[in-house]
Amino acid sequence: MDADASTPDADAPHTDILDSDSFVTSVLARERGGSVLASRNPDVPLPPASNTKLLTAALSLHHLGPSYRFETRVSRLGDSLVLSGRGDPSLSPDDLSRLADAVRDAGIGSVTNIVADTGWFCDQSRGPGWMWEDGRYGYGAESTPLALSGNTVSVTVSGTDVEVTPDTAAVEIRAQFDEAAAELRVFRDCPENTIRVEGKPPGEPQTETVPVGDPVRHCLLAFRDALEAKGVNHTGGVRVTDDTESGETVATVTSPPVSELVREMNVPSDNFLAEQLARTVAREVRAEGSWDAWERVVGDFLDARDAGRARIRDGSGLSRYNLISAQGLVRTLEWVGERPWSETFFDSLPAPGEGTLAERFADVSGVRAKTGTLTGSRTLSGIVHRGDGTDVMFSVLLGGLVGDDEERARERIDAFVSGVAD
Repeated sequence: MDADASTPDADAPHTDILDSDSFVTSVLARERGGSVLASRNPDVPLPPASNTKLLTAALSLHHLGPSYRFETRVSRLGDSLVLSGRGDPSLSPDDLSRLADAVRDAGIGSVTNIVADTGWFCDQSRGPGWMWEDGRYGYGAESTPLALSGNTVSVTVSGTDVEVTPDTAAVEIRAQFDEAAAELRVFRDCPENTIRVEGKPPGEPQTETVPVGDPVRHCLLAFRDALEAKGVNHTGGVRVTDDTESGETVATVTSPPVSELVREMNVPSDNFLAEQLARTVAREVRAEGSWDAWERVVGDFLDARDAGRARIRDGSGLSRYNLISAQGLVRTLEWVGERPWSETFFDSLPAPGEGTLAERFADVSGVRAKTGTLTGSRTLSGIVHRGDGTDVMFSVLLGGLVGDDEERARERIDAFVSGVAD
């Protein structure tokens, strides 16, 4: 059967479970070598949700390379220190402490101003097509060149006591407890950029991850606190700029390699990490860390794969503007299979029993796949290593789901993939 056919082979496994007049499907399963096992509207673009991360991982490994490491640097400029970010998604309080150690060891006992250099990325910190409520919860942390702890804080509520980690003057907590409330809610109040703690005090300590409202200032203040903890006095102010002169490098910290970061992204489906990777690819390829540059990088890649109609506006899949077909994703996976780092890529995808597949495919071996979930959409794409030695690349995109169809979507997809794995 032709790869672009809209109907499957007569004996294609379990494709009937995906048939419906009430939602839209784009499905393709193809053996390595070209034999089509199943096909339903393979060229119809639908929202990929977090299947977008397959493109982010592939292009990160391709353009940055598996050994690429993000860098955060401190330099001395006159009597000031400049903290320069290059999008490191793994920057931690311990990293800031190590940078402060190096400043002290360089014989710097006092500084006037502490400056954040943010010129590596454009100033639009949220992907086009994100919903406003995405910024309220941990999964929707903003993308910035300087980003401490994934631009989130951990808020632990014990009774009516609230503890924030890491804590700086950039984080404002507003707590209002009500014993009669049904539950506790912890979220970022986007208009005010405060963190709200509301509702019933918990009987046991409860911890929630919440995005920071002003993440660059939060990181800069945490660095100032780390310097002061090491005995380096700060006598001036703190400021943020996207145009800083280069100074004398004092210290540098680096991230784990991209080969590790793509797995840290894909297994739990980490949106923040995906956005940092995507904008870094855009910066390295097009000298512009913007969403428009990323869209052009992805568009060029998909055009070269003859992947059909597509629009990818962010790296995580939170954008409601994203569209791609099962054909586009399968052709991406097939291209990956020919790259020297293909094993790193496929090993970055969750296996049954881990990450977003923790409760899926318990009786199915050989599956590595990326999940995707948005309101009205459910997706799953990846590879099946079958017992006869052949690999199958597959993509299942379901869109327009409401009611019972949305509830049963995972069941339908899993039945289909289980059939492919037989």
